[in-house]
Amino acid sequence: MKMAVIGAGIVGLTTGAGFADLGHTVHCVDNDTRKIAQLARGIIPNYEPGLEALVLRNTAAGRLSFGHDPSIVLNEAELVFLAVETPTGEDGEMSLAALWAIIDQLEAWSPTDDRRKMIAIRSTVPVGTTERAENRLRGRLPAHCQVEVVSIPQFLREGSSVRDFFEPSRIVIGSSSTHVAERLTELHQRLPGPIMSTDPRSAELAKLAANAFLAVKISFANDMAALAEQTGADYPAVAHSMGLDPRIGPHFISAGLGFGGSNLPKDARTLVKMGDEAGAPQTLVEAAVRTNAMLPLRMVRKLEAALSDPARRKVALLGLAFKPGTDDLREAPSLRVIAELNRRHPGITLTAYDPEANQAARKLMPTGVTICDSAEEALKGADAAILLTEWREFRQIMAEDFKNWMNRPIIMDGRNALDSTALNAQGVVCIGVGRLPVVPKEPIRNPG
Repeated sequence: MKMAVIGAGIVGLTTGAGFADLGHTVHCVDNDTRKIAQLARGIIPNYEPGLEALVLRNTAAGRLSFGHDPSIVLNEAELVFLAVETPTGEDGEMSLAALWAIIDQLEAWSPTDDRRKMIAIRSTVPVGTTERAENRLRGRLPAHCQVEVVSIPQFLREGSSVRDFFEPSRIVIGSSSTHVAERLTELHQRLPGPIMSTDPRSAELAKLAANAFLAVKISFANDMAALAEQTGADYPAVAHSMGLDPRIGPHFISAGLGFGGSNLPKDARTLVKMGDEAGAPQTLVEAAVRTNAMLPLRMVRKLEAALSDPARRKVALLGLAFKPGTDDLREAPSLRVIAELNRRHPGITLTAYDPEANQAARKLMPTGVTICDSAEEALKGADAAILLTEWREFRQIMAEDFKNWMNRPIIMDGRNALDSTALNAQGVVCIGVGRLPVVPKEPIRNPG
């Protein structure tokens, strides 16, 4: 089948390259001409494991191509995926400007081509968007241009999008046409995940509901971790016990710095706003969003309890991306922690290092944050460190390294990624989340 994908971000690029790898001919379109030029030269703008090899393989095979003009894609493509950005403001209002702009650029095709074209919305959108898009298209295209707009929400996770495409947990097809649903089901049958057909509105809500539920689980875990700290319990042990219950499961119940990235925060806010407007308030999700917003302040207060006069100290930040496996800084907890540190302690010296997000961080970091080229450089002479992203590299730092590199080996482990028991036994103060702090009265200093 000839396809087009509009939007060459991680979702669009993975979708296009994935279907090309399955043998289809795919043309990816994006209005960012610089990005398209990079892709045409084999340069992948984002860090995403496995994506570069997938793109290069299918570009070389002639199954995947790139361009920047969406107006004529329907002339050739039978199926067009829309994977454009739908950002959300702090009030939960999702912007569909990019989506409507693309819809209005899609041109009529030849009267001799009587094939029914399919437009699949891959972007996360408010409930009812698919119907609105179809009505908008049918209202402006000639009668001979038969078009069906469907919802095929993406469930790709940053850092594992390629694996998620080829090994999906589920494929949801929202269509009001039985015939179109059958064709799209057949298209996806080479992928191993279960395929669910439903109506467009249910497909749209399924995507939002899934991310909002994960947000609730994560915030619940962090609230329980805070309670564990105040009552003398060990939250990792509590989480392990809960995870053994098959009704709960072990996923997304670890405590840390909360959720970030391009999906969970915006989808949770969107669901809250939709609920308010529909007269069905989403109180649990709203509470989860509030809890998530408080977590950076909790971490800063822990640092204040462990380190006197932070404004005169040097603090190293280990990790900046919102999670390992990506260079994405969108709504990353690191940004909120940095903002809190600068707000509460003007003059604090901050150094930071991330294995993949350094380049993006240099464009976003406020003045006064020094981006380093290694963990050792960031930790050198620091009075404390905060682990913000649980990259494997940071787990390999030894206790002697912390003691030799730092002025005071005090580590705030915001992801419970380190072996705090072993580190504390070797003279490194390691304070996790949901655990009682272990802070000596006189922090150990590097004699050098």
